[in-house]
Amino acid sequence: MADQLKERGLLKFFIECLQDIYNAEKKTVKCAAALSIAAYTEELQTALVSQSHEAENHIERLELVFKLLRISPGLGKCKIIEILSDKSAEIVKTVETGTALRDAEIIYAMQLVVHYKIACYGSLISLLAEIEEDSAQVLLERCLTEEKNADAYLAQIAVNVINPAASREG
Repeated sequence: MADQLKERGLLKFFIECLQDIYNAEKKTVKCAAALSIAAYTEELQTALVSQSHEAENHIERLELVFKLLRISPGLGKCKIIEILSDKSAEIVKTVETGTALRDAEIIYAMQLVVHYKIACYGSLISLLAEIEEDSAQVLLERCLTEEKNADAYLAQIAVNVINPAASREG
C-alpha cells in the first residue's frame, strides 16, 4: 500500500512525522533514564524509569508500523526532543541536588516531552485515517493512550508529593 501512495504528499508528510516520533522515543529512553537518576523522590524515580521502559515499548510498536507500511525508520533526529532533552540536562546541572524543587523542574521538563509526543501521536492517528491502515492506527492509539496516562501520573505526583514539598523548602 505504501508503495502506491508514495507519490502523495500526505503520505510523505506522515512518514516524516512517523520518523520524527520514532527518533523522539529513542531520545526519551535515554532522557527519562537520566532524569530518574537525578530525581530525589522515589515516586518520581519510579515514574521516570517507567517512562523510559514505555518509550522502549513505543519504539517496538513504531517499528511494527514501519514494517506494516514497508518504509524505513530513517536516521534523522527529532530536533524538538533534542532541545527538550538539553533543557532537562540544564535542570540537572543548575538546580540543587536532593531537593523537591529539582524534582518539580524535572517533572516540568518530562511533561514537555510527553506533551510533544501526545501531539505527535494525535496528528499521526488523524493522518492514518486517510492512509487507511487500521492495524497501524491501533498501535499508535495505544502509544497515545499511554502518553496521556504518563502525563496524568506525572501531574498527580507533582500535585500530591513534589509541589507541596517544594513549597516547604522555601
